[in-house]
Amino acid sequence: MRKKTTVILNGKKRYNTKSKLIIITVLVIILIMMIVYTIITFTSSNKFAEEINEFSKLNSRTIFSIDKIYMYSSADAENNKENRAIWNINVHQYTDIALYINNRSDEGLSYENSIKKMYIDNVRFSGLEEGNPALAFENIQNFGKFSNIEENIIKDTLDYTVLNDGDLDYTKPQIYADCSNPILLEYSNKNIRENKIISDIDTSLIYNGELLRRTGVFLDSIKCIVAFDITIINNYNQKFIANVYLDIPLEDTQTGETIYNGKQVKKIENTNQIKFFRIE
Repeated sequence: MRKKTTVILNGKKRYNTKSKLIIITVLVIILIMMIVYTIITFTSSNKFAEEINEFSKLNSRTIFSIDKIYMYSSADAENNKENRAIWNINVHQYTDIALYINNRSDEGLSYENSIKKMYIDNVRFSGLEEGNPALAFENIQNFGKFSNIEENIIKDTLDYTVLNDGDLDYTKPQIYADCSNPILLEYSNKNIRENKIISDIDTSLIYNGELLRRTGVFLDSIKCIVAFDITIINNYNQKFIANVYLDIPLEDTQTGETIYNGKQVKKIENTNQIKFFRIE
């Protein structure tokens, strides 16, 4: 009887020793993980703080900004078929956009505030319920009317040719190094209505924003925010990026006027409306 008891007691001792070793091992692992996590967190925090500090140094003052924006919204259509009884049309909405860059040239032109290279990319649209949106380069001679030039649509990147002097070719994306001419773009929302039949031909068909009302297009369904990035590289090879977000103007809540009246014009003037942030 005594021998049996001794065996059981020894078994318990071995069991207790194993349990203690397992617990100690687990605690050591947890402690190591906590130390590693603390080190990683501390390192990441320091790195983030350094990045913020570096970004602040790079942007201690504004070199480039968009201080004025002009937008003209209206509508247009393609007449598919016309006879004595009906009109058959495809309806499009468009907004021509002019963006004016302020490079502080009134303080003097230098390598820092002059453009060496510029391009637009990362185009995206949000909020739209109907139609097929696109953003394109716009010829200033066509500003205020629907251009619908397929090869001008920005599919990936729109590169600008930078000129120091000479005449601009309005059919191509070009900009003076001193930012003296605006960036011109056209937002289009095509085929909001396709093969739409209008049988009331006693009333003239006017090719402007009134088309949206006559073809039953609700403004809420074509509200859109168009966004894109503009990148500038100056003559010091410093890189600046502006993230542009524009609400397509369809109505004026103050006056009550809408694009249904034919057009909607919006002008924004504000110092540092959109800043270019230096990232390199």
